[in-house]
Amino acid sequence: MISSLSAVAALFVIAAPTASALSCAEQAAALQDRQTEAQKIADARLILVDEVEAAGDAWEDVEIHRLVSAGHAATADEAKAVYDGLKADLFEQESSLQSLVLALNDEVAAYNQRCVKD
Repeated sequence: MISSLSAVAALFVIAAPTASALSCAEQAAALQDRQTEAQKIADARLILVDEVEAAGDAWEDVEIHRLVSAGHAATADEAKAVYDGLKADLFEQESSLQSLVLALNDEVAAYNQRCVKD
């Protein structure tokens, strides 16, 4: 899922220069679609935030038993790996979302300059 978010963000960045070739109505429709996509990604990010929080809590719960035995230590290590993996996914998703929103903001500014009259 994360790599597809990066691809979507890259697509928006690449697609931005072609916006000037579109009519104002086409640009408005494209912006609406991109805003919807950005919202879907933001919603998915919120779900991932909850998963990261739950994984962190699970790791903390088993970490306190680390010194009891090697089995407990292995369980704590596994929980920590899951937690760290989800944090990395969240960081990547957040970066992709920020890139997408920056590109979208640039496209909105270009649309406003070209199509919106005072």
